[in-house]
This record gives sequence, structure tokens and C-alpha cells, in this order.
Amino acid sequence: MAGAPPIALVSGKDVLQGVGGHETYVRAHALAAQRLGLDPHIFCVGPRSRTVATDYGTVHHVRAPGPASMQGPPLANAVAELAGPDHLLGIHGFALWASAGAMAGRLVRRRGFRAAVLCNAYATRAYEVAAMQDGLGAHHGSINRIRYRAWLAWIRAADNRLERWGYANSQLVLVNYASVERILRDAYGDGLNIRRTPYATTDAFADAPPPPRRPNDPPVVACVSRQDPRKGVDVLIRALGALSDAGVPFKAHLAGSGRLLEPHRALARDFSQIELPGRVEDVRPLFAESDIYVLPSLAEASGSVSVLEALRAGTPVISTRIDGMPEDLTDGDDALLVDPNDAEGLASALRRLLTDRELRERLAAGARQTHETRFSAERFVTALGSIYTELEIPVAGLDSDPTIQ
Repeated sequence: MAGAPPIALVSGKDVLQGVGGHETYVRAHALAAQRLGLDPHIFCVGPRSRTVATDYGTVHHVRAPGPASMQGPPLANAVAELAGPDHLLGIHGFALWASAGAMAGRLVRRRGFRAAVLCNAYATRAYEVAAMQDGLGAHHGSINRIRYRAWLAWIRAADNRLERWGYANSQLVLVNYASVERILRDAYGDGLNIRRTPYATTDAFADAPPPPRRPNDPPVVACVSRQDPRKGVDVLIRALGALSDAGVPFKAHLAGSGRLLEPHRALARDFSQIELPGRVEDVRPLFAESDIYVLPSLAEASGSVSVLEALRAGTPVISTRIDGMPEDLTDGDDALLVDPNDAEGLASALRRLLTDRELRERLAAGARQTHETRFSAERFVTALGSIYTELEIPVAGLDSDPTIQ
């Protein structure tokens, strides 16, 4: 976008290689920035420094060895190079990398230029990794239990302070849910300037949603999830196993990579209907071909991009009743909600949908309506544009403020 004002999106994680919720969410912000007349520059950690042009902006790989808590200075230096005397530089950080955005803002101002710094917070890293401890079972192995406990100890020792500093030194901290605001205030006090905003996925920027599809026989259950103990994939496998033992017909595709992929494959080994293919580069066909989407997480403070993609596709959703998910979904209207870590309750909800085509069709219609009303690209762009304008980041094409629920 030659001549457009630049905006820096500090992702940390590589948006070129990553297929997870964070990377998708950052790419959605880049697409929204383009609609607002801005030139997105996404800063990620990579094995070597380089720039790559994409259809959602310029990706900057920055060589920054070490854990995430040590990546701030190299990222901040790279971001600050976008500053200049003829524009205010918008700097938008994400999660722990909000600290890199705040560092970059300081560098820009020290050089005599102007910067506006904001960030998105999903929760706290300690909250999410602590939830992983609750999901660890004997089938995950002692090595994994030690690894996740050590990770939580590292976060409490190193990341918490950096995360607090990044949020405190951002002019605005954006969250998707009231539940996330509570988590942040419990952890870091009432001094943060927190604002709740709508969100969307990259698929929301496509020209049209996928058309309704013919049901499968037997019905297909899908889950797209990182294989970690917080995500509850093992709970879903136990629920599906119980339905298989009861003779309920279905097929299940549980996509996603992670440390626990092999333990989860071992758990599903006796059930031929359950497939765990690992990493899937493009999950859109999976949504288009599935009859039910399941989010079995034990904690999901940041929300679920995959649930939004399922809603858009008109795929009936079963979700655990955790964190912000009840703020997105209404039980019986666009989804079925169940308690976390309850394989029996999840199996009961699955049986209802697998055996009741009419219920699936009703929830599918509700899912599409919910996506159109709450998670459209237009609503997201308008909300983000209002925030950028408030911070004096120059935008174009802003029509009106959305109603933020």
C-alpha cells in the first residue's frame, strides 16, 4: 500500500508458518488495518532477519534467539525503524509481545518522533499454563508433567513481570471478553486501561461464507486444537470412545500438532472412527465437511478463532462452558455448552447432535446468524478504526461506531 501510513503489528510468533489462533488473529488485524487505509507491517521472530510481502502486509522476520521474554529488544529496534517525522507510528502488540511494542514506543519517542502504543491481551500466560496443569493425566507421561510444571515456574519467575510492564505501558489494552478483564485485573491490578472490543477471523474477510452443505452419513465430528493439556483433547477422545462403545455411528477428525499428539493418538488407538492427523495447513475444508465442531478446552480465556470459523461455516458447535465462551455462545441457540473436563457430559451432548439432524440444522442456522451479527469483518474493522482514531492513528473509510456488547 504505497503512500499509506504504516502500522506495526508485533506478533512475536511467525505468521507465515503458524496456523494457530494467535497467528490467525494477528493476520485478521492486518487485514482490518488494510481496510482502514493503513500499511501493515507484522514483526515476528525468525531464524534470520528478512522481509516478506504478503497479501495482508509486509512480514518482518527478526532474529531474536532465546525465550519469548528475551525477544523484546530486537523486535523493538526493528519496529522503531518504521518511525519518521511525517507520521505518527501506530504500534499494536499482542499478548506477551505487548512489551516489545511498548519498548518500541519508547525508542520512537526518544528519537523525537510520535508513536501510539496499544495491545491485545488474551489473559495472562500464567493463567493459561496453570490451566494446563489441571489437564495433565497419567496417560500424558511423567516427562510431560515435569515439562509443563517447569514452564509454569519459568513464567512466574520471568514472564509475569515483563507482561505486566507491557500492559501497563500501553495506552490501551484490548480484550475480547469481560472474563479476560477480570483475569488481568486480578493479576495486575486496576491501573490498566482496558477496553473490550469485537473480534473476527481472517475468513470473515472473504467475499462470502461457504454455502450450506449436505450432511454426512455417518456425521463427522471435527476439532482443531493444539495438543496441549489445556485443550481437553483427551476428554473429547474419551467421550467419543464411549459413543463408539455404545454403537453410535460417527467419524471424528481431531486436527492439530503439539507435544501431546502421540499420547492422544495412543488414547484413540482402539477406535477406528477417530483420526488425529496432526498439523493441517488449511483447516477450512475440515469445517466445510464437518457436521459438528467441538471445543473441549479446560480454559480458553482468549476465545477461540476455530469456533468463529465454525460459526461462519454454519457448523453446529459444542463448547465447554469456560471463560469467555458463554459470552460468545448461547446454549440451545447456536451451540450446546457443557462443563469442562466432563467426558460423560460431553458424550451426552455429542449423542444429542449426532442422532438429531433437526437439532443440528437449527444450531447451524443460529451459528451463521451469530457470526453475521457479532463477528463480521465490518463490525471488527469499525471497532478497530474507532480505537485507532482515538489514539490519533490515521485511518480512512470509518463510517460509524459499532454497538459493543
